Amino acid sequence: MTSIKRPLASAGAAVLLALSLTACGGYPSDASEKDFCDEITNISEVSLSIEGDEPTEDEWKDIQAAYEDLGEVGTPEDIGDDERAGFEAAVDAITDLDYDEAKDSFGSEDGDDTVPGVSEDDEKNIDKFFEYVGETCQA
Repeated sequence: MTSIKRPLASAGAAVLLALSLTACGGYPSDASEKDFCDEITNISEVSLSIEGDEPTEDEWKDIQAAYEDLGEVGTPEDIGDDERAGFEAAVDAITDLDYDEAKDSFGSEDGDDTVPGVSEDDEKNIDKFFEYVGETCQA
């Protein structure tokens, strides 16, 4: 629960985190703050609806669909470059990671709370993205 839910619900803790889109600028960058925050809320609700310590395969698909929706909405124009890179890395990592690969990181016993499949630099940007979410989408 800790490993995957932290990145998924970090946005929710602060507020309460395109299959076909690419990380090289393919996501919209002109979303309204309201639409962006609505998608963050959706991710939070989907993530918090997980009943066990780890998502089932169907719950994982729901999480991926929520992140895909976020990718389709994109980010507001005022997001910083690092935060935008973190958004892209998070959306890409979650939407591209199949369930068998993802479940290897669920509930990591070593306390690792990184997003699966991303570099150390991307992880730093993902953290910056979730800080931005916390500041931008306060309830």
